[in-house]
Amino acid sequence: MRMKHFVVATMATAMVGAWSLAGVPVAAQGAAALSGSVTSAAEPKMEGVVVSARREGANVTVSVTSDAKGTYSFPRTHLEAGTYTVTIRAIGYELAAPVSAEVKAGATAKVDLTLQKAKNLASQLSSAEWMMSVNGSQDEKDRFTYQIMSCNYCHTLGRVFNSKHTAESLMPAMQRMVKYYADGTAKSNDNRRGRAAMVQEPGREKSLEQSPNWGAFPEIPRTEIAAFVAKNNLGAGRTTHPFDLKTLPRPTGKGTRVIVTEYDMPTAGTVAHDMDIDSKGTVWYTDESAQILGKFETKTGRFTEIKMPAIPKGQMEGTRDVIVDKNDKVWFPVRVPGNHAVMARFDPLTEKLDLVEGVGGQFVALGGDGFVWAGNNRIDPVTLKVVGKFSYQGSPVLPPGGPHGGYHTLVDSKGNPWVATYRGPGGVIGIDIKSNEVTWINAPGLRARRGKIDHRTDLFWFGEYLTDKIGVADLRAKTVKEWPVRKYSTPYAASIADSKGRVYFPSNGAERMFRLDPKTSEVVEYQMPTEFDSKKLAIDPTTKTPTVWTTNKRTARITKIEPLD
Repeated sequence: MRMKHFVVATMATAMVGAWSLAGVPVAAQGAAALSGSVTSAAEPKMEGVVVSARREGANVTVSVTSDAKGTYSFPRTHLEAGTYTVTIRAIGYELAAPVSAEVKAGATAKVDLTLQKAKNLASQLSSAEWMMSVNGSQDEKDRFTYQIMSCNYCHTLGRVFNSKHTAESLMPAMQRMVKYYADGTAKSNDNRRGRAAMVQEPGREKSLEQSPNWGAFPEIPRTEIAAFVAKNNLGAGRTTHPFDLKTLPRPTGKGTRVIVTEYDMPTAGTVAHDMDIDSKGTVWYTDESAQILGKFETKTGRFTEIKMPAIPKGQMEGTRDVIVDKNDKVWFPVRVPGNHAVMARFDPLTEKLDLVEGVGGQFVALGGDGFVWAGNNRIDPVTLKVVGKFSYQGSPVLPPGGPHGGYHTLVDSKGNPWVATYRGPGGVIGIDIKSNEVTWINAPGLRARRGKIDHRTDLFWFGEYLTDKIGVADLRAKTVKEWPVRKYSTPYAASIADSKGRVYFPSNGAERMFRLDPKTSEVVEYQMPTEFDSKKLAIDPTTKTPTVWTTNKRTARITKIEPLD
């Protein structure tokens, strides 16, 4: 194993035009900068309407949600003086006319919003709503939806069911799409600044020739997918869908008590699959489609793109999972020549990049003891040397009927690795690094995707992407508990608990953020203002009130979520 040292340079910087809220308690946010009512002919008081404001020339959008009285309010701490474009998100509705607002310092701008029925409801549906609506048996819908690499991984299902393909013409289109590298490809309806990332994976053609199926697990014949889409889309000369469009209810109650702020990344084609936050509240993110490491200073709104070593044209580019260690150094796998990834450590103080050759993969994790993990490799964060390799494969404590597939290995407070399964007999697997003893926590049917271990409690939180559940494994008590959420919501990841004990799970299918109170089992749903696809999220360690940060892979934005209760 050898280390390579680089000094990398800033590639691009940008400031966002918004005030920072770091450390500002909700009670101190002051009077409204902009407020008003939301009404329609059908509903004189519209609750659960997401109202967004974007100042002219700025690259940040702030959103609030109307309450039970049909009123909305933006705190002065969130909107500086200027002219704003006001938009809304409310399924089945749109603004009756374009709206702008003039916000002045020290005053409250009053703007009442009148909504009308949407002229094109199909353009508003989330992927979960499409699956609620389309024709098919429960088994057909489930087989189509619950795949590791589903259509919804790169774009919404609106693109699928609004298409005009026949089953026959869809086959070559699917053949083309499956060549794209899913983690590095993103396509959104707004296509911010006209750009989206679509990254082809070298050598993918050979694997396609060997397998006629779609998705990594469970596999499903592409002919079956093509037939399912063709009977539900706008093909065969249809001008309307052959089913009624069904919608989710708008948020109510606590679901309206939130402020969501979205910050446009400098490069619109960024596919920010992963992120983490350091002790100062700085967000670090990676780009699965390009050789950059991104930095976002939440206190100032400043973006910095740090260029990684170049690789030959035509080979796979990108930076992968990312964590920040206890000394605020940033760890992530970076692509190198030969379509491989190598573990890297970036020091923000010296701007030096160290590459640990021979250690790569996709995921990286931090243990409570400060050691960094790349897959099953335990790395000393000071020397950058591998000091242990561990595997649970072949252990007699694992139940028969494997494979015992785990997606993302995480590490507990004592430095022991754990993984929750997404296929085979359901459960959570752990390894004691001192004795090599393997632990199996039985949880039948568990289908976890990604999550986090809270080192304060050794609670392992995860989203169950393939079963519409959110869950937790108590690694000390060796128990698992799960909570069901909306059908086809596909919760992907999880945070650790905030200062009030609540945990957050992104729903990519429903484009909402779930908040779970484990003590009461209450699940609150926050409607996101735009298309939403989050693979990782973090609680801000510097704010007095709970603040959640995440990256939106679909739209190249950083999202801040501030619950108001």
